[in-house]
This record gives sequence, C-alpha cells and structure tokens, in this order.
Amino acid sequence: MAKKKLTLSIDEELLSEVKKLSTLEGSSLSEIVEEYFEGLVFERWVRDLCDDLGLGELEPTTELEITKNRPKGLDAAKVVRELREGRVGGISNVQE
Repeated sequence: MAKKKLTLSIDEELLSEVKKLSTLEGSSLSEIVEEYFEGLVFERWVRDLCDDLGLGELEPTTELEITKNRPKGLDAAKVVRELREGRVGGISNVQE
C-alpha cells in the first residue's frame, strides 16, 4: 500500500511521552498513528454495519465503558460449564 506524508501538530509533552512509548514498543510514531487511524476507521465501519443490520449500539469493549448500574444477566461461568459438560456428555455417548 502506498504511503503519504502527513504533518501533525501535537503537544510537546504528549509527543515526548509517545516517543518514549514507541521506543519501548519497538515501533515508529508513524506506525502508532497509522494503527490508531485504522482503529478509528474500523470502529466506524462496525458502527455503520450494526446500523445497516439493525443491531443497535455495540456492547462495551473495555471496563471503562461498562456502567456500574448495568442489568445483571446470566452467570457466564455457569453457562460455559453447562456447555462444556454437555459437549463432554455428547462425546461420551458417541464413543459408546
């Protein structure tokens, strides 16, 4: 894919911190910015897809997006355990 130069104006302190992070991660500033932009474009694509399919808003993807007063649902551990036991039981029946 062809690359194009981009000029940005960024707070000096922020730029200094990001440069340190990029060094620690072994990546360039260009790679960090490009990855962030890809994330933005992907999020928009997913949001548009959800709208087109009538799925509504996306579920939270980070702990910060989960509200404290969210409704409680199924016990995920219990559901996984039941599915696993069912799968093991199904395998046992096939082997007999």
